Amino acid sequence: QVFWIALFVASSLYSFTWDVYMDWGLGRLEHNFLGPRLMFPNRLYYYGVIAADLVLRSMWVLSLIPPQSGARFEIPAYLTAVTMSLELLRRTLWAFFRLENEHRHNTEHFRRVSFVPLHFSTGHQHKYTEEKEHKGGRVLAEVAFVSLLVIAISVTSVIAAQRATSRTLSTEL
Repeated sequence: QVFWIALFVASSLYSFTWDVYMDWGLGRLEHNFLGPRLMFPNRLYYYGVIAADLVLRSMWVLSLIPPQSGARFEIPAYLTAVTMSLELLRRTLWAFFRLENEHRHNTEHFRRVSFVPLHFSTGHQHKYTEEKEHKGGRVLAEVAFVSLLVIAISVTSVIAAQRATSRTLSTEL
């Protein structure tokens, strides 16, 4: 168990360091463990997200322990949904701060203002807009069709799983 604990701790710390230093551009000693340019005025947001990333990443790694393995630090089965939700929150926070870092890098050396105009607001004509242009109704129809297809497949799989479960229970009795 000591080996697994050491492996989990090393994995969590490495991934946490990569998130903060490489992906978010934070963790710089010369800037009080933050970056040179920040978009949020309150520095406590950054420190809070850094701490949350460490805790939530450790929780996710604990979910890799097989159930009933006898480990003293395994997460109970009834907390699996909570752990999954917390991992979703961690990944969402990661995405926001990764996007902020990319935006800072895009505006750092190229412009004097922190604004990058989008390609459709420049007035340039692009080839791909002339070749294939969707009408709003057609795009809506495509989205509706794909959504209905996904819902139909999901409902079919749930019904099939319920039937398989009821057959298994009836054969056991």
